[in-house]
Amino acid sequence: MQNSKDWSENHLKKLIVEQRKHLWRDDTIEMYSKWLNLMQGMTVVDVGCGLGYLGWTYWKYFGQGGRYFGLDQSSKLLEEASKLSEDWSRGGIASFQEGDAYQLPYPDNFSDWTMCQTLLMHLEFPEKALAEMVRVTRPGGLIMCNEPDNVSASLKTFFANGISYSDDYAVQHHRILLTWARGRKKLGFGDYSIAVKIPWMMHNLGLVEIDSRCNDSCNFIQPPYETPFQKYQLELATRNMRKKQDTGGTEDRKRGKKEFKEFYLAGGGSLSSYYRFMKKADRVSEEYEQALKGSIESGEMRRSWGGSSFFCIKGRKAELKVEE
Repeated sequence: MQNSKDWSENHLKKLIVEQRKHLWRDDTIEMYSKWLNLMQGMTVVDVGCGLGYLGWTYWKYFGQGGRYFGLDQSSKLLEEASKLSEDWSRGGIASFQEGDAYQLPYPDNFSDWTMCQTLLMHLEFPEKALAEMVRVTRPGGLIMCNEPDNVSASLKTFFANGISYSDDYAVQHHRILLTWARGRKKLGFGDYSIAVKIPWMMHNLGLVEIDSRCNDSCNFIQPPYETPFQKYQLELATRNMRKKQDTGGTEDRKRGKKEFKEFYLAGGGSLSSYYRFMKKADRVSEEYEQALKGSIESGEMRRSWGGSSFFCIKGRKAELKVEE
């Protein structure tokens, strides 16, 4: 279905869960349900479903008498997703199947709504997977893709307890990330800024009524940490700080640095520029972590890292023309 990563591995599965906490606001999902024109009793296919996140997120808007088909390449994730669905799929049917996004195991014109989230960004051939999503959707049916533009997101202004990136560092960081993203794509791990290309892909596949919305979450935290999102961010920052203190350098961070280096070099970067940047990045990170530690201990953590660059893109499969 995608690159060789096994998303059921502990560190990746944890990432799936953590990244989806507070990803979409409840009132945003309610607004999107109207924008998508969702109805009860729909037949829905979720490609790259993971733990079934999109299923339970939108179930209240389509699930009564509806059918949800979650597909993923990981049998381990699907097994857990099936168990979790027992709590949220009342009133309808939720089933899960192992399969390939490039060859969906459903007939033509099968679903009312075919969707994915953070799937296309990991695929070597996203257009091929999107074409399959269109194939299994009935004429007049809906296709929805939730995907990021993570490269542009690197230019967001960051501020935490008086610390902000210098202009020079911000520009250098963005240039490094552009090279890294180019290498990531070249090695077949997908397009890190796929969201901006999806409307064009949909148009090429003959979809109509193409439209897009940007996630309206704004990422900031400050005392007294009143909202669920801020409480979660405080808990996450505290947990990560303790983990770093307990272990020094974690295996996850070592693995991430190794992969980052591989992608950066594949994108045309040099070893010398990589080490120069990493030296500076480590210094900036250490300064930030020291300030973060003090602010957490004093109960005065303040942090803002801009809005989201995560998009919900929709299109409809054209109705069949009836010859007169």
